[in-house]
Amino acid sequence: MRDLYSVLGVSRGADQETVRKAYKKLARKYHPDLNKSAAAADKFKEINGAYDVIGDEEKRKLYDQFGEAATRPGFDAEQAKRWQQAGGMGGFGRRGASSDFGFGGGGGGMGGGVNMDDLLGSMFGGGRRRAPRRGADVEQAVRLSLPEALSGSSLSIQAPGHGVLKIRIPSGIYDGGTVRLRGKGRPSPFGGSAGDLLLRIEIEPHPVLRRDGDNLVMDVPLTVHEALVGGPVEVPTLDGNVRVKVPAGLKGGERLRLKSRGMPLKNDRRGDLYLVLRPTLPKTDDPEAIKLAEQLAAFHEEDVRKILKF
Repeated sequence: MRDLYSVLGVSRGADQETVRKAYKKLARKYHPDLNKSAAAADKFKEINGAYDVIGDEEKRKLYDQFGEAATRPGFDAEQAKRWQQAGGMGGFGRRGASSDFGFGGGGGGMGGGVNMDDLLGSMFGGGRRRAPRRGADVEQAVRLSLPEALSGSSLSIQAPGHGVLKIRIPSGIYDGGTVRLRGKGRPSPFGGSAGDLLLRIEIEPHPVLRRDGDNLVMDVPLTVHEALVGGPVEVPTLDGNVRVKVPAGLKGGERLRLKSRGMPLKNDRRGDLYLVLRPTLPKTDDPEAIKLAEQLAAFHEEDVRKILKF
């Protein structure tokens, strides 16, 4: 393998901007769309491979320290550093001695007792000393409506590398909750099992209902007459409309509880639905309405704002 700095035509001390400019110049020169010579495609591939390492500061540091070994799939930098520090094995990298790792063919500082299969296995993720590493997990957002979160939902999603997956979201899941699909994440580059796909649930705001833990809350507007005399009122729920009895003479903000109309719990139980009663004035400037309001105000037995005292 040629020295990557030589491939790009830059010195080892070149800064990243110099490396970038050298790469762009060579890439234009050897791009297969612009250069039709037989060797251009291979040269272009070699240039891109070199820039992938030298153009990345972290990869470049490892290449400077460990040479060609650092570009191999599965290279473990920490393991390599431990081997390098154990008994004077630090000769590879800048000298390009990636084939003997500084042993000089005669055992170096390890007394000739190093097993090269074990060394390579430890450094490159294979061999006897290193178990296969698992692929990375992938996180993906899934948006649900509140009714879908209530009852559960069957969805089809596009999972990178796995195509379309049909999944089932459990009922009662929270906003921010996670559904884990094992083995549907990124494949392992080291022969291990694939990672998992983590579906992060985002529940869309509902126009009427809001969630409070396992309970649901809904504001219910009432006319002034309904607030004064009470009576039956029909309200919607996620299970259909229900009729509730509003008590007479209620105060704004009082609550009625509808049992088992909230989110699912364990053992086939559910939370509750709370109706927040909101007496609502009509939006009008009709003189007759204003006169009636003045007459109604006379029935207040005390100052309605007397509690607002410090």
